[in-house]
Amino acid sequence: MNEILTILLRIAGVGLITLSVLHIPIGKSLKWKEDAARLSMMNESVFHVHTFFVCLVLVMMGLPAVVDPQVYLAPTRAGAWVTWSIAIFWAARLYCQCFVYRADLWRGKRMEFRVHWLFTFIWISLTGLFAACGCVQAGWLH
Repeated sequence: MNEILTILLRIAGVGLITLSVLHIPIGKSLKWKEDAARLSMMNESVFHVHTFFVCLVLVMMGLPAVVDPQVYLAPTRAGAWVTWSIAIFWAARLYCQCFVYRADLWRGKRMEFRVHWLFTFIWISLTGLFAACGCVQAGWLH
């Protein structure tokens, strides 16, 4: 099981780091700079800082998965906390994908529909992957 999870962690790690970098073209496509300019100076600053930290967290989750996936698989108390915390993080993101984003943002729109379901699949996969790592940490999977 660890061999499969190691491969999946490396793939996920590359994906997380890529998603971080993709925030640049995503932001341009969604016109974040123009939208942020209409905010108050405080809110614009908060928006940019939060975007930076989202990208930083993606890299911080992804880098160990690529470089040393055993960080998420070697049974330790810290590893258990980290893996279950990341699984909960992605489960919360999945919840937002399904219940916070309004369906009229993607329903009936070809590209938005595909992106919505692609990211739904990604959030399910990340939740499952890190939950599986948590199960390894707990000794439930070998």
